[in-house]
Amino acid sequence: MILVGKSTESELIELLNKNGCGGIVTYFGYVREYNRGRKVSGIVCTKKENTKEILEQIEREIRDRFPIKDVILYHSLGDIKTGGFLAAVLVSAIHRKEGFEACMYGIDRLKELEPVNREEY
Repeated sequence: MILVGKSTESELIELLNKNGCGGIVTYFGYVREYNRGRKVSGIVCTKKENTKEILEQIEREIRDRFPIKDVILYHSLGDIKTGGFLAAVLVSAIHRKEGFEACMYGIDRLKELEPVNREEY
């Protein structure tokens, strides 16, 4: 599942299909106070023309590579202050190893492919 906009951590957990899984693995990313030695007050995130396609690609890759039950990829949009909820990868799986590996792969790909425009201030 792909979600872009404004959601909370608990809303995302509720949406994840947990039927038949042994556990869930989550990564919740937040706007950090310092980035590359520079103080950050917040970040503005806006959609790219291909935001949905990038996220769908990552979701397909995760589903193809890992035996999981479900995956949610999320990115906030708008003005997010330091400490605010920025992005997430949630995975439900039968076994923890595959869940952790799929979650790590997902967040690494989000960082690599950058599905939204981000401007720190």
